[in-house]
Amino acid sequence: MNSLCQYLDMIESNTPMVSVFMMVYNHEKFIEQAIEGVLMQKTNFDFVIVLGEDCSADNSREIILRYTSVHPEKFKLLLNDSNLGAMANQLAILNACKGKYIAFCEGDDYWTDPYKLQKQVDFLEANEEYSICFHRYKILDEESNKYRDDGCGFLFDNEKLNGVTIDVNQFLNDWVTQPLTMVLRNECLDITLASKYKHYRDIHIIYHILQNGKGYIFSFEGGIYREHLGGTHSKQTLMYQSENGLAVAKELYFVNGTDSLKNNFLRILQWHISTLMSNHVKKIRVLRYIFEHFYYSVNFKRFLKNFKYLFHN
Repeated sequence: MNSLCQYLDMIESNTPMVSVFMMVYNHEKFIEQAIEGVLMQKTNFDFVIVLGEDCSADNSREIILRYTSVHPEKFKLLLNDSNLGAMANQLAILNACKGKYIAFCEGDDYWTDPYKLQKQVDFLEANEEYSICFHRYKILDEESNKYRDDGCGFLFDNEKLNGVTIDVNQFLNDWVTQPLTMVLRNECLDITLASKYKHYRDIHIIYHILQNGKGYIFSFEGGIYREHLGGTHSKQTLMYQSENGLAVAKELYFVNGTDSLKNNFLRILQWHISTLMSNHVKKIRVLRYIFEHFYYSVNFKRFLKNFKYLFHN
């Protein structure tokens, strides 16, 4: 047993069809809704919540233990003795997911459709050429208590569509999902690939899964992605988001070297350049990124456009 984890395996039965990945840190305000959204699922197969609680400073763990005392057969817990950090906690949870399929719901998001898992598993069971499937969702701004659309409506110009197929290029260009919508084939997930990266995120999981099969997005809305001030990304400044996005995109490209990842890296790099200029960052700092973009793209038109904008605004 890892000395960093108190491993409470409540499951004595056979391997479940679905392992539900749930990562928790300081989610006491949200965790009940996340767990309830999973427990309400109506399925003709077994599923287990594989939950990694990363030594929260609030009452998240107490709430989780209350649920496991009532539903011990539904939980497999990893209770960290000290804070591992998001990446290490994520990998520990993934390694503990033994189901044929892995579904995702982080502790601050929640599912709203009680047949979500059944629909997605039925699809993957019937379509072996697909390695992962998603669905639509709503975004909740926790501070304003307002909902907005996921921005994926352009994929469904025909209201009768049940869903659409996506490939790597579509995924990288449009970022059409969030983790709470994902169900993937466990056999297609290679978590040893994480060792190649300093920054290992959802995009890495989806990118590599899509190397092993197609993706599919259902038109139904199955959950809520929550934006809040305690989140790791959603409520961060635009500057932070562009810097973080650039680091991830650059590393993905450097490790794998594909044309699609190069295009993604250049697109994120251009976004970062525009963000720096709009925030009036010192020109010498922006120049570094402009020359970097030119080095990898050899795009004279874009180089001149960036250069002129920098010195004429």
